[in-house]
Amino acid sequence: MLNTLRVRLKSTEAKIVLVLLACLIAADCALRLVDARLSGNIAHIESIPALVSSVATSEERSMLIVGNSLTNNGVDEKLLTERLSNISLAKVTPDGTGLWDWRCLLEREVVRRHDVHVDVVVIGFAWHLLSDQTRANASRLGALYCALEDLARPRSIGLRSFGDMGEFVLARVSRIYALRDVLRNRLLPLLIPHYEMYTQQANEARAGRAQQEDAPVYTYEHFRSFLSGLQQKGTRLILVAMPVQADYELDPELLELVASGAIGLIDLRDLEGLDPSMYLDAMHLNARGQQLLSEQLAVQLASFFDELS
Repeated sequence: MLNTLRVRLKSTEAKIVLVLLACLIAADCALRLVDARLSGNIAHIESIPALVSSVATSEERSMLIVGNSLTNNGVDEKLLTERLSNISLAKVTPDGTGLWDWRCLLEREVVRRHDVHVDVVVIGFAWHLLSDQTRANASRLGALYCALEDLARPRSIGLRSFGDMGEFVLARVSRIYALRDVLRNRLLPLLIPHYEMYTQQANEARAGRAQQEDAPVYTYEHFRSFLSGLQQKGTRLILVAMPVQADYELDPELLELVASGAIGLIDLRDLEGLDPSMYLDAMHLNARGQQLLSEQLAVQLASFFDELS
């Protein structure tokens, strides 16, 4: 009798596990169908291949502007299109991204695609976001920016441990796991008053701590490798040092690359006329700040394209 009971219990446990697994798979499939509706950022990421194609197959000179929310808030692509009328351009600025995301994104959409050519890639950045010491988000890379083949060279996409690689694979397989932060940010504001304000304050605090952390040297080995891929494709890279309210320095190795002519640099950290009233917070520009920065950026980009002619 005891043996019969054990068999039934095991059978019941197996059925429960199978039902839970089926529910999880169904929820994951459903999320893949609607994920773009949950987040404007996800919708933007899913539109990137089309955005690149729209400029990279044009007969005009082409420019792709890449960055995160600093660049998104700081650069008005419509104004740049008006000022640079002979250049086809698009802006790709997913939230929270840095070196490793940009590397995967640009290698996938620019370097490896034989049907497109981008003349100039412009990357807006601040602090040490292009250095080897930037921390990678393994979930974000696995789900949104990298291909599975990139896992064959984990260090080149910022994965430093077996844990990072496991997280990369899990995010690639499970959309629920990959988008857990999106789901959290959709649900918690319904439960916690002023949740978005607290999140913004936490992001600003993290950015401040990252700037103050002591690091003996910020290196650019992986940035150089990434740059080499763009150069082989015939794409010129220009960096834009974006303004934020707290001062930051540019790293010596990065400035060496600028001095060698390998990359261009537009330094807007101390943009004339920009004042605290033109910021939404400690990092992001408001509409007035965006207008001022975009006007200056257009002038300097025009000069750069004139030099290429």
